[in-house]
Amino acid sequence: MAELDGPRLAPRSGQARQLVVFLHGYGADGNDLIGLAEHWREFLPGAVFVAPNAPDRVPGAPSGFQWFPISRIDPHEMQNGVAAE
Repeated sequence: MAELDGPRLAPRSGQARQLVVFLHGYGADGNDLIGLAEHWREFLPGAVFVAPNAPDRVPGAPSGFQWFPISRIDPHEMQNGVAAE
Protein backbone atom coordinates (compact mmCIF):
# COMPACT_ATOMS: atom_id res chain seq x y z
CA MET A 1 0.00 0.00 0.00
CA ALA A 2 1.32 3.44 -0.92
CA GLU A 3 1.81 6.03 1.78
CA LEU A 4 0.32 9.42 0.91
CA ASP A 5 1.93 12.73 1.77
CA GLY A 6 1.19 16.31 0.92
CA PRO A 7 0.45 19.74 2.39
CA ARG A 8 -1.54 20.08 5.61
CA LEU A 9 -3.04 22.87 7.64
CA ALA A 10 -3.70 22.53 11.37
CA PRO A 11 -7.07 23.53 12.86
CA ARG A 12 -7.53 27.21 13.59
CA SER A 13 -8.90 26.40 17.04
CA GLY A 14 -5.90 24.25 17.93
CA GLN A 15 -8.12 21.21 18.56
CA ALA A 16 -8.94 18.81 15.72
CA ARG A 17 -12.64 17.93 15.44
CA GLN A 18 -13.06 17.45 11.69
CA LEU A 19 -10.96 16.34 8.74
CA VAL A 20 -11.26 17.87 5.28
CA VAL A 21 -9.45 16.07 2.47
CA PHE A 22 -8.88 17.80 -0.87
CA LEU A 23 -8.19 15.43 -3.81
CA HIS A 24 -6.53 16.93 -6.87
CA GLY A 25 -7.02 15.91 -10.48
CA TYR A 26 -4.72 14.28 -13.00
CA GLY A 27 -1.33 15.96 -13.33
CA ALA A 28 -1.73 18.21 -10.29
CA ASP A 29 -0.59 17.92 -6.68
CA GLY A 30 -1.82 18.81 -3.21
CA ASN A 31 -0.29 22.29 -3.40
CA ASP A 32 -2.89 23.18 -6.04
CA LEU A 33 -5.70 22.81 -3.49
CA ILE A 34 -4.40 23.45 0.03
CA GLY A 35 -4.86 27.21 -0.49
CA LEU A 36 -8.62 26.64 -0.34
CA ALA A 37 -8.26 25.74 3.33
CA GLU A 38 -7.57 29.36 4.28
CA HIS A 39 -11.02 30.33 2.95
CA TRP A 40 -12.76 27.56 4.93
CA ARG A 41 -10.91 27.86 8.28
CA GLU A 42 -13.21 30.58 9.59
CA PHE A 43 -16.26 28.35 9.10
CA LEU A 44 -14.55 25.12 10.23
CA PRO A 45 -12.16 26.21 13.00
CA GLY A 46 -11.79 22.64 14.30
CA ALA A 47 -10.91 21.13 10.94
CA VAL A 48 -7.59 19.71 9.88
CA PHE A 49 -7.10 20.21 6.15
CA VAL A 50 -5.01 17.80 4.10
CA ALA A 51 -4.30 17.70 0.37
CA PRO A 52 -2.35 14.52 -0.32
CA ASN A 53 -0.40 13.99 -3.50
CA ALA A 54 -1.60 10.97 -5.46
CA PRO A 55 0.72 7.97 -5.14
CA ASP A 56 2.01 7.87 -8.73
CA ARG A 57 3.91 10.43 -10.79
CA VAL A 58 2.57 11.36 -14.21
CA PRO A 59 5.01 10.21 -16.89
CA GLY A 60 6.61 13.25 -18.50
CA ALA A 61 5.29 15.69 -15.87
CA PRO A 62 7.81 15.84 -13.01
CA SER A 63 5.55 17.77 -10.62
CA GLY A 64 2.31 16.02 -11.57
CA PHE A 65 0.68 13.09 -9.80
CA GLN A 66 -2.07 10.63 -10.71
CA TRP A 67 -4.41 8.45 -8.67
CA PHE A 68 -4.48 5.90 -11.49
CA PRO A 69 -3.12 5.89 -15.05
CA ILE A 70 -5.57 7.41 -17.50
CA SER A 71 -4.52 4.69 -19.95
CA ARG A 72 -6.96 2.46 -18.00
CA ILE A 73 -9.87 4.57 -19.21
CA ASP A 74 -11.54 3.25 -22.35
CA PRO A 75 -11.73 6.15 -24.87
CA HIS A 76 -14.97 4.76 -26.36
CA GLU A 77 -16.66 4.90 -22.98
CA MET A 78 -15.31 8.41 -22.37
CA GLN A 79 -17.07 9.56 -25.58
CA ASN A 80 -20.32 8.22 -24.15
CA GLY A 81 -19.72 9.95 -20.80
CA VAL A 82 -19.04 6.71 -18.89
CA ALA A 83 -15.62 5.90 -17.42
CA ALA A 84 -14.45 2.30 -17.20
CA GLU A 85 -14.11 0.86 -13.72
